[in-house]
Amino acid sequence: MSIHVAPALLPLCSALLLGVLSACATTTGNLADSTKTPNTANSNEAADVTPYLALPDFAEQLGYMTSLEARVLALNKDEPLAMGALGSALVERNPNNLTGNYALTAFYQHLDAAEATATHRLAFDQRQREILASGDGSQERPYRVTSRAEAILTVMQDEQVIVGSIYQSIGSMPLQLLLLSRKDSASPVASRYFDLSILASALGAEDEGSRDNPWGALRILADNDDSAARAAIGTYLAGQRRYESAIGWLEMAGQEPNLLAHTLLARIFWYQSGLTGTKSEGDSTPAKTAQGLMAKAVENHVKAIDLGSTESMYTLGRWLLEDTHMSSEDPVLSPQKKQEKALLLLKQAGGLGHAESYIYLASQYQRGSRLPKSDDLANRYFAKAADLRNPKAVISYARYVAGSSERESQTRLMPLLRELADADDPEAMVVIGNLYAKGVEVRRSARKAMRWYKKAVEQVQSSHHGNAAIVNEVAWTLAVTGQKGLQKPDYAQEIMDEMMSSNKQVQNHPEYLDTWAATYAANGNFSKAIELQKRALHFARTQERDDVIVILQNHLESFEAGANITDDIP
Repeated sequence: MSIHVAPALLPLCSALLLGVLSACATTTGNLADSTKTPNTANSNEAADVTPYLALPDFAEQLGYMTSLEARVLALNKDEPLAMGALGSALVERNPNNLTGNYALTAFYQHLDAAEATATHRLAFDQRQREILASGDGSQERPYRVTSRAEAILTVMQDEQVIVGSIYQSIGSMPLQLLLLSRKDSASPVASRYFDLSILASALGAEDEGSRDNPWGALRILADNDDSAARAAIGTYLAGQRRYESAIGWLEMAGQEPNLLAHTLLARIFWYQSGLTGTKSEGDSTPAKTAQGLMAKAVENHVKAIDLGSTESMYTLGRWLLEDTHMSSEDPVLSPQKKQEKALLLLKQAGGLGHAESYIYLASQYQRGSRLPKSDDLANRYFAKAADLRNPKAVISYARYVAGSSERESQTRLMPLLRELADADDPEAMVVIGNLYAKGVEVRRSARKAMRWYKKAVEQVQSSHHGNAAIVNEVAWTLAVTGQKGLQKPDYAQEIMDEMMSSNKQVQNHPEYLDTWAATYAANGNFSKAIELQKRALHFARTQERDDVIVILQNHLESFEAGANITDDIP
C-alpha cells in the first residue's frame, strides 16, 4: 500500500530549538549535571582580550557587568547622561568593553565633547572590527564575543531590530548564542550566531570539574536580565517535562522581545490543553481549563507573530482554518473571518520564506475540503513553495505534478530534484523515478525509472536508520503497476523480504504488510500473500486503523480469488 502520512503538527521540541543545551535530545538530570565539552578558548587568550575574565572574582564581575550592559541596552541613547555613568563603570573593569565604549560615545556626543567622543568611538570601532574578523555569523563560524550585549550591538550596527535570542550548546561550543533580527516589520527574520564559550572557560578556570560547563554562566546571566539565558533554561526544563518551571523562565525571557520564548510557551500551553484533568508540577489547584490554556497558546503565538515568527503565523493560520483549536462560537471571528485571517497568515508566512505554509495552502486547494478545490491555486502555491528551494516543497510539488498527466509545473522541477538526489535524498530519487515512469517533464523511460528506484533503495539500505517508507513505495510500484517494463515483482519481493525481516519496527505496520503481501501475489504465491494480508488486517483492527481496514479487506478478497492488485504509479 502506498500511503503518505503528513508529519504531526508542531512537536513540542521542534527543530527550531534543536540543540538548545541538548534540551530535547541527550541532556538528562539537573542543571548542574551537564556534561563537559571541549575547550574552545584558553585562559591566556581570554586575559589578553578581556582582562577582567582572569580575575579571581570573575563570577561576581560577570553578573555585575551583565546587569550594567542590560541597562545600557534598555536606555539605548534615550538617556545619554545616564549612559555616561554606566559606560564608565564598564570600561573601568574592561577598557575593551564594546558596550561601555558605546555608552560613553553617546554620553560625550551629547555633551559635544568631540575629542572624548572620538576616543571612545575609535575604541568601539576597533573592538567591533575584532568581532567581525573572528567569524562570519554562521553556525559553523560564529562571531566570538564576550557578552550578549556585544552581539546585540554588532547586529544593531546593520540597522537590525532584535526579535529573539537563546543560548545553545553545540558540538565543541558550550555556549553559543543564536540572535534573531529583522530590518523592519515586512522583512524576514535573520539568524546570526555568536560564540561565548570564553565565559564558560573563565568560570571553570579554577574548577577543572566545571570547565566549559555552560550552566554556571547561564545561571549568572539569567539572574541579571539576560533573556537568552532565561530562554535556554526554560527550554531545557520543557525538555525535562517540568512545564510549570519552564513557563516561569520563558515568561521572564519574554519580558524583552524574544519570539523563541513566546513560540515555546505557545507549544507548552497547547500541549497542556490536552492534559486537563491532571495537576501540574508544584500546583495544588486543579489544572487549568483547556479553553484557558488554548487562549494562552494563541496569545503567545500572536506575540511571536508580531516579532516576525513565520512558524507562529503558520500554526495559527492552520488552527483558524481547521477550527480544531479555536472556538467555533467565537463571537469575534465568524467562519468567513476565520478563513480570511487564516489565508492572510499563511500567505504572509509563505511570503517571508516559510515554505510549509505554501505547501499547506496548496494541499488544501488540491483536496478541496477546507478551501474550494482549485488545481490552478494548488499549482500556484506548490510552485511558490518549490521556488523557495525547500526540499520538502520540491518533492511535494513533483508528487502533485506526477499525480496527473494533465498538470504542468510552473517550476523546472527536475534540476531541483537532481540537486536533492545528488545530496543522497532517497525520496527525491523515487520521485525522479516516478516522473520518468509517467513521462512528466521528461521523456518516458521505464529503464531510467528503474535505475532511480534502485538508487533510492540502495541509499536506504546503506544508511543506518533506513527509510522504510521509501522501500515500501518502490516495492508497491514495481509489484502492482500495469506498465510494461516496470513490472519487477521478483525485485519488489526481494527488497520487502529484506526490510520486513531486518526491521522490527515495521513488522506490525498494516501498510507495509499489505505491500509485502502484494509482492507475493505478484509472484504467484497467493497462500503467502493471504497469510501476510490477514496479519495486516489483524494489526489494523488492533490499532483501530479504520482508514485502511476496508482497503486491506478488499486486497485480501482479491488474493483469495487468485487475483493480483493493480494500481497507478504514485
